[in-house]
Amino acid sequence: MPAASVLPPELYDEAIDHLRDDPKALAACMLTCRGWVGTSRLHLFHTVRLRNAGQCARFAALLRSAPAITRCVRRFSVSAEYKGVDGAGRPVEDDAWVDAVGGFVRQLQHATTFGLSRVRWHALLPETRAAFVECFARVRMLFLFEVRFEASRDVLDFLGAFPGLDELYFHGVAWDRESPALQDAREDATATQAIRGAKACMQLSYLFLDPRSSPTLVTEWLLSHPSEQHLRTIQLCWREIENMKLVGDLLHASGASLERLLVEFPSGVPQSAVLNDQINLAHNTGLRSVRFGGLDAKAAASQGFMSNQLFPWVTAMVSQINSPQLEEISFEFEITSVADLLSLDWARIDRDLSREEYKGLAVFFYVVCQDMSQNVEKDIRNLIADRLHGLRERGALCVSCV
Repeated sequence: MPAASVLPPELYDEAIDHLRDDPKALAACMLTCRGWVGTSRLHLFHTVRLRNAGQCARFAALLRSAPAITRCVRRFSVSAEYKGVDGAGRPVEDDAWVDAVGGFVRQLQHATTFGLSRVRWHALLPETRAAFVECFARVRMLFLFEVRFEASRDVLDFLGAFPGLDELYFHGVAWDRESPALQDAREDATATQAIRGAKACMQLSYLFLDPRSSPTLVTEWLLSHPSEQHLRTIQLCWREIENMKLVGDLLHASGASLERLLVEFPSGVPQSAVLNDQINLAHNTGLRSVRFGGLDAKAAASQGFMSNQLFPWVTAMVSQINSPQLEEISFEFEITSVADLLSLDWARIDRDLSREEYKGLAVFFYVVCQDMSQNVEKDIRNLIADRLHGLRERGALCVSCV
């Protein structure tokens, strides 16, 4: 008796679902039984990433022979590579083949996650850009990695073409020149219409900004949208630490919607930075998790700044939190030896973290230490635990060393 008549198709689908991360097994399933093709194909083409001209040509040919595949694609990314450097030492993108994507990208009507990597947006043909923009209305999650634009205004026009965007990852995005002030620049009718639509519809909930981009541009753009009222997670590694006021404005605008805040302090934080009173978490009454990373005390020059300015500022932020939903706070330290931790004001840290309203709070210290000789990990754990008596009485303390 044929196996298909013994077991219901749902059981086969369930078994194939467990192979979602095994392309070879999925391809074998497609060749095994006609009834397995649909589920196998759905997993096999759920995520499509094109890295070069050859892959692009093969995928285009595949779509011509089996158009039904377009209904399976949910995550689509175009990732070019570098082919050298120019006279100024800047990497040169090998992205000429990306124009061929414009021939079929309109067919991917079910793709809601979109990625661009190492692509010069302004160098694409106008018809290619138009084909991409037609797909942007359906995109909910956008990844931009080392994408280059001609001018800062082009970045805003690009982002404005995603009216339904929910998550934005902004990595290493750059532009060749600054645009004139928007009120003085000649407005493009299509871009303006897209931006107006974004203001009406966008409900961004996740924002990631890294230090290789200029977060100022995106932050100012967000503050002109209603989307900041819906941000539930903000993760940023802020290079322009001297301009933290914009971060404060964004956090204030996010209000009670913000649930998770992750802040990474990059190396080279200027000691002249004026940080006081620019960020206040008192308005984020829905916060559940706060994480501070990049607290670097390895370099002798940064130890005094971190202990006397940066970390007191971080603990001051913690003391401002007025969220009954708060569940955990995490700190990530980079130290040379155990002695680097002695310079911190542990009495204040304990006082701020052991407030009565924080009862049951979980606090994590992740410590990266260059000196991991015998007993160092034990010494780090004991030092932190001995200085946080109040916290240990009211909450949970976890120390992890690397």
